[in-house]
Amino acid sequence: MKKFLMTTVYLFFGLVFLGGFSAANASWAEVADAVLKEAQELKKLENEYFHKRLNNDLRGAYQYQHPKYKKEISVEEFLYFEGRLASGYRNGVLGHISGGMLPPLNYIKKNFNKKDALGFPRKHYYKWFYNPYIIVKEYDLEKISISKDGKYAMVKIMLKGRERINPALVREDISFDMKRPHVDYWEKVDGKWVITVLADASSLSGGMSTLYFIPNNNDAWEKKDYVHIDSESLLAMPDPDRHALK
Repeated sequence: MKKFLMTTVYLFFGLVFLGGFSAANASWAEVADAVLKEAQELKKLENEYFHKRLNNDLRGAYQYQHPKYKKEISVEEFLYFEGRLASGYRNGVLGHISGGMLPPLNYIKKNFNKKDALGFPRKHYYKWFYNPYIIVKEYDLEKISISKDGKYAMVKIMLKGRERINPALVREDISFDMKRPHVDYWEKVDGKWVITVLADASSLSGGMSTLYFIPNNNDAWEKKDYVHIDSESLLAMPDPDRHALK
């Protein structure tokens, strides 16, 4: 019975992707392949998007953003804030920084190129975290979750690299291996997977602020049903028992 239910879920999900492919002539292999095809496409896109950020190619990373995001956020703003920018940022957390630290939009568009402390031009660096002592080097793909309507996806990865304790606090060089979970949220728009429109969410504790990105309509995302595919399944032959995460 359990196997039958799981097969039914994958059959329904696969038929959505097949777009009008009738159940009468759909073999299990064809349905499973349709599901895995989407997951494999997301795996490929995630790898490309990760390396755009890892190599500080912010213009390249901007191209993966949602069309609605691009209407609200120009590439100059994206470069100025080094990729760490949610839509509607002027009305959110960044828009309420004391001291009027947010410069006018015209200033940003004319001065999006970064300079070092001495005023010399420097290249842009993608901000994975606000902590500058965390260096991301690689990642492991853990799980791809795709909504049953085929419109939304979450790609869970494990970021790996090195973290250093601020030397001003300990007066010596202390660093260690870093592993932190990370999720990229994708949405299918006009047949193309793009990063969904995101918002900043803040968690305040003891005067420390931890900011991270979640979808603008996060409640709706959490209520959706997803098919979960692990990294090993992306390399395997279709099998409903193996592909469904328990």
